[in-house]
Amino acid sequence: MKEKCFYCDHEFEEGKHYTVSFLRDGDEQMEPLCAVCYTEWLEGIKE
Repeated sequence: MKEKCFYCDHEFEEGKHYTVSFLRDGDEQMEPLCAVCYTEWLEGIKE
């Protein structure tokens, strides 16, 4: 079964993603990111 990246909707095979935590309306949510979006997310939290 293919999953989609939370940010860009890129499809990837199950288990071939990174899971990150986002705060939305005060609630923590775990969402999958593809490798490209994960790299961008890491760069964003460094700043």
